[in-house]
Amino acid sequence: MKKILMYLEYDGTNFHGWQRQKNVRTVQETLEKALNKLLHEEPVLSGSSRTDAGVHARKYPVTFTTQSSIPGEKMAFALNPLLPEDLKVRASMEVPCSFDARKNARGKTYTYRVLRRKTPSALFRNYAAFVPQELDLLKMREVSEVLLGTHDFTGFKSVGSTDPNPVKEMRKIEIWEEGEFLVMSFTASGFLYNMARILAGTLLDAGLSRVTPRDIQEILKSGSRGKSMVMPPWGLYLEEVYYKSEEMEVK
Repeated sequence: MKKILMYLEYDGTNFHGWQRQKNVRTVQETLEKALNKLLHEEPVLSGSSRTDAGVHARKYPVTFTTQSSIPGEKMAFALNPLLPEDLKVRASMEVPCSFDARKNARGKTYTYRVLRRKTPSALFRNYAAFVPQELDLLKMREVSEVLLGTHDFTGFKSVGSTDPNPVKEMRKIEIWEEGEFLVMSFTASGFLYNMARILAGTLLDAGLSRVTPRDIQEILKSGSRGKSMVMPPWGLYLEEVYYKSEEMEVK
């Protein structure tokens, strides 16, 4: 018996999120069916986080145990032909049996992409939120500074969050332009339900002069939900999940 870690890349447009659900297409179920066909086993998958319908991933970690003789680093190549075009394995490797993609996570980075132009896009409608208004990037960065550090982020989650610990360390927030796109990057020890999408909405409101640094201080202090909207899922990308390298080494 060995444990395999795989990094998935997927287009979330036609998936109803990561977690298996009845009567809808999910990443977990699609991956399980392909693994069952390849390994003739029914592996139990542990995904690093629950991504919602429409959310994309560039490097989503998942672990499972198997009795297969396929080497860990070859698993990606063996599995990819059995997967649909909107879900692929970027890399795979063997890890210690004690390692778990969710429990061993030490932090995550999400990005949120916004299309900034006067007219909407036919090509990018599923991959970026559309914001035609002018944005003040300086005000967005001023608000982002207040969010850095360790805080209770209760005011930045949606109802239904199951994480018992709302205190997270916001390690880095970056905002940059890529042609017609604006990208916001959030790196934290963890994220509450919809937290990344609410943070993106908060920064956009700051760019529209609707939110100030003082407003953010009040939300963090009171734990009251702010007025910023939960941005649409199709602009959100799980970029990376971080682990301690020593916990991934097979001895």
